[in-house]
Amino acid sequence: MSESVLGVAPIPGLDISGVLYRYTAVKDRADPFTVTVRNENPLDGGYIFSETDDWSGKSGQTITRAIPVGYSPIEYWGDGEITMTGTGSVVDPQVVYTYRFIEPEVEQTAPALPTLYSVLDDPYAQTAEVDREKFLKDDEEASKDDEEVEKEDMEKALATGDADLNMAIGQTGMIAAMNPVTMHNYYAISIPGGVYQETVILQGGEIKDNRRAFRSMANDRLHTEMVEEQWR
Repeated sequence: MSESVLGVAPIPGLDISGVLYRYTAVKDRADPFTVTVRNENPLDGGYIFSETDDWSGKSGQTITRAIPVGYSPIEYWGDGEITMTGTGSVVDPQVVYTYRFIEPEVEQTAPALPTLYSVLDDPYAQTAEVDREKFLKDDEEASKDDEEVEKEDMEKALATGDADLNMAIGQTGMIAAMNPVTMHNYYAISIPGGVYQETVILQGGEIKDNRRAFRSMANDRLHTEMVEEQWR
């Protein structure tokens, strides 16, 4: 089937689903006459579609028909034609094919895996690993040397501290020996004292309110309210 007949390119994935045709039969009522619409099958031979209209004993007229067909791949649909038998003719024939398109599945192949990197096969990585082990070994030895030096310094500091402590204890003993007077002698001293009577007498027995202080407090309160009003 050509693209001009179908309306689209006959590509894989295209399936024919129906045939619609229309024509006008011209004939006398008494004359025998048949019209056949069909398409060849290029793969299996014969015809993939064939529909015949028998006009015998009928008057000629225009006919329109829609014939559904099972979904058939476009590869099975060859050239189409309209054939006639008997006495009569066909005017203004039209044939239309309905179809659907399903995109064919494409077999996908997995891409080749890239070559995996192996650190064991990399000479630069092996050299770097040797240098790393040497560095760790040197660092460990240096740490041991530092620990020994710190230990020696601490032993020297402790020895110096013991000598200073002994010296301080000796000085304390000498000072105690040079001062025969001890602190407990001070606790035996008695300090003379007595009761001091109050001699101030309030004249009249009444303390009057300080009105000047009240006025000052009122002014302070008014000032505070005025300041708070500014922030409201």
